[in-house]
Amino acid sequence: MKRLLIILFCILLLFSSGWAEDMPVKERLSDEILYTYYDNCLLVGDSLVVGFRLFVRSEQANNPGFFSGLKIYAVDSYLLHSASTEAISGVGPQLRYNGNDVTLAWLMGKLQPRRVFILAGLNDDVHIHMDRAERYIDRIMALRDKYAPYTEICFLSLAPVTKKIGPKRQQGHDEYNAWLEEKCAAIGAVYVDIATGLKGEDGFLPNEICRDGEYHPNAAGYAAWAQEMLDFAQSRYEAGLWVPAD
Repeated sequence: MKRLLIILFCILLLFSSGWAEDMPVKERLSDEILYTYYDNCLLVGDSLVVGFRLFVRSEQANNPGFFSGLKIYAVDSYLLHSASTEAISGVGPQLRYNGNDVTLAWLMGKLQPRRVFILAGLNDDVHIHMDRAERYIDRIMALRDKYAPYTEICFLSLAPVTKKIGPKRQQGHDEYNAWLEEKCAAIGAVYVDIATGLKGEDGFLPNEICRDGEYHPNAAGYAAWAQEMLDFAQSRYEAGLWVPAD
């Protein structure tokens, strides 16, 4: 009986290997096509996103198609708490639209984007207050359901910090990101890992791609961030979750 089971297992391996070889491997799409994944999408966030917006505008001077369909709304010290409020509150700075303070809920209702990418939480200290983060994220999902039910919500990982900030803070970011990935899977949101592409071999943000020696990437760091976003779009294509327009 044991010999029969071994033979059956070997046959199964042979068949499964053959099936894997017959499965088509999707090609790497060009950057020009991958950019279109972000058409009619929003990216909102704090000072890290402010820097990414400046980087995108700089790149567009030579490559007008560079994330050209991505609308970026960001303000220094933006809070995940602010992203979760339906009405403008006195807590933290607000996003701006045509010179006016607006909430993320209002933006979603106004623009009806295909996807919203959110990078916030650094200023809320969510790495030590995950209970608050959970409340904020649940509120954001509820506001999406109310104002833009066909919009996909995507949460970006917290970016790494430099060794100067220290291992305790970086460990907190890593733990939060692991929690955030599980949370997104549980509520139907999408987790986008930009942290891995910004880490050095020691797990910190390298000084050579950091502008201030602490949190904020420089141009090389934002280039790595942009590449992570392109790789994410490619992964959605390979998983059959996105089909580029003809």
